[in-house]
Amino acid sequence: MLEHVAQVGYDPTAAEQVRGRLAGRSWRRRVLTGKDRLPPAEVKYLWHVVTRQEWPRGTTLQGYVDGIHQLILDPTSGMFTNRYQGAWGLGIIRESRELRGPRGFEWVLVQYRLGWGHWTTAFQPELGLRELDEPEWSDIRWLRPPTRSKGP
Repeated sequence: MLEHVAQVGYDPTAAEQVRGRLAGRSWRRRVLTGKDRLPPAEVKYLWHVVTRQEWPRGTTLQGYVDGIHQLILDPTSGMFTNRYQGAWGLGIIRESRELRGPRGFEWVLVQYRLGWGHWTTAFQPELGLRELDEPEWSDIRWLRPPTRSKGP
């Protein structure tokens, strides 16, 4: 199952509206407007990696996607079924470790939407594991809890 989830990635045929949070950012030799539409991988990359700096400086779009792929397959990653805003999904979460950037956080959370068959997001929640206590999340069932790394 995780091999499949790791391989599908973000939906390459979808287009997501940039909205105001990325308006004015330069991307692919043009300045984005809030009405522009980009593939979901690019929107998430621009928001979480470039704007919020959750990933290390210099992380490319391909590096972001490859890191998510590796995290999903990492045996220390936790896995849980859930509903997010009512839609069923599979969540994968792991300590951020080498993926943590200058303004990143302790954990990386990947959400795979069952009804779409693709990733919907991958980000470093400020609340860490407490993110799952937020009201948008429900019906959480752990299939495998995450393994914490041993400190120095």
